[in-house]
Amino acid sequence: MNAGLKADIVTHPLYEQLLEAHVACLRIATPVDQLSRIDGQISQCHHAIAKYSILANHQLLCGSSKEELDHFMAHYVMLLKSFKDQLQHHVRVHAKEAVMACWELEQSLISLTAGAAPGEGTGATMSDDEDEQQQPQQEQQQQQQSDSDYWQDNLGFGPLIPTETERTLMERVRQELKHELKQGYRARIVDVREEILRKRRAGKLPGDTTSVLKAWWHAHSKWPYPTEDEKARLVQETGLELKQINNWFINQRKRNWHHHPSSSTNSSTKAKCKR
Repeated sequence: MNAGLKADIVTHPLYEQLLEAHVACLRIATPVDQLSRIDGQISQCHHAIAKYSILANHQLLCGSSKEELDHFMAHYVMLLKSFKDQLQHHVRVHAKEAVMACWELEQSLISLTAGAAPGEGTGATMSDDEDEQQQPQQEQQQQQQSDSDYWQDNLGFGPLIPTETERTLMERVRQELKHELKQGYRARIVDVREEILRKRRAGKLPGDTTSVLKAWWHAHSKWPYPTEDEKARLVQETGLELKQINNWFINQRKRNWHHHPSSSTNSSTKAKCKR
């Protein structure tokens, strides 16, 4: 992406919304201990915004380019917001279920090894087993409630990851979700890009193609209405679509209409002769 286009994006009215939507997506899928990196990047972006704002003041977008940029920015913001909702759903539901399942397996392992946590030895004795069996029911319930509260955070974004095993699992789930969501939204991003490129191609023709059309125009200025065969030949020579050629001749006749005040008379006369 060239500097001029970056400047147009940074100074666009929807840029702040675009940045907020992008950061919101990153915050959901970023581990808690790495959120400070996002804040650091945001605090440094003001320098880049100021630089591109100065560059944008020295250039002006034409009407068609401005409409294309407006269309792109609006669609991109909507895309990121939809992406955030879907990502948030995955983190709240699927990732949380995966981590909770891992935690339950860990608790089962602890109970099977007579209270030894993973990584510790299984040096339980008979007296240890008896002590475990004599634990009061109320204390067990309090421990279960404490464990349940431990896994719930107030923001609703799923459990925090206190152990290395759970952190590794969460990172694996995050990478899988990232790949899945990227594949799901890749086609939509490509469609938006293709639509912008198509409108750009339709709105502005290359100079070498217009020279061919202008040469035909000057050679037939008295009657600038190419036949279907002539249009087909122009399609082959320019590589343009038939619709593009038709639109070019329509616009060219409108632009040059005042240069030929007798064009309407000649057109009606020739039309009558053909009848």
